[in-house]
Amino acid sequence: MTIRLKVRFRMKNNHIVKDAFILSAGLGRRLLPYTKYNPKPLVPINEKPMIEYILDALFDIRIRNIYINTYYLSDQIEKYFQTKGLTNVHIKMESELLDTGGGVKSGLGEEYSDPIFIINCDALVLQNYSRLLSELRDNFIPSDMDAILALSKVSDAIGYSGSGDFYLGENNILESEKKITSKYVFMGISILNPITLRLTDKKKFSLIEIWKKLIFDKKCYGRMYYDKWCHTGSSQSLDYADKFFREQNS
Repeated sequence: MTIRLKVRFRMKNNHIVKDAFILSAGLGRRLLPYTKYNPKPLVPINEKPMIEYILDALFDIRIRNIYINTYYLSDQIEKYFQTKGLTNVHIKMESELLDTGGGVKSGLGEEYSDPIFIINCDALVLQNYSRLLSELRDNFIPSDMDAILALSKVSDAIGYSGSGDFYLGENNILESEKKITSKYVFMGISILNPITLRLTDKKKFSLIEIWKKLIFDKKCYGRMYYDKWCHTGSSQSLDYADKFFREQNS
């Protein structure tokens, strides 16, 4: 198995969002037995590790550096990337689980201040992944927003069992009040101004805590995606994605 587009990865990226952080420190318990011997990012989908679908899309849009935090079976992930020879992929091993916000804050360090993609390792877009990332980046306006989240309709989210996560108001600003009837699903893909992580002194915290503050200040926006995607945090959606890509390649 090989990661494609290594040469293209070195091409110039003039956009303000140049880096990405992939959240990969989860235990993967909902994916048992797939994760009994494999960390979730390396669970294969059509004989290709889950995380490679994300990396391919990031390489397509010429991302400069990719940071990946790890915890469960982290040595496997480190060894996997050592064999790839990708010097711009940086593994950040956690000695304790810090949740999403704490993981990003610890992994980037206090000095990092540029807007950055934050992507869950189980966020698998079935079609046009790189276009989604590119459009999300093109719609991120640092002077107006501190975060922009990729959203979808509940019906397009394979493996998602909730009723939605966010309300999308006028001018694509996320709202916390339920005066808006449509509620959309967060796809696990966002861009964040990492300076906002300093809004809390906690070591362990969720990104949701930061988003709530930004929503209150009307600094958190959304961008809709209208195709099917998989939240591969369940065996059902993992099997769906595996079948989809096998049929695509047949």
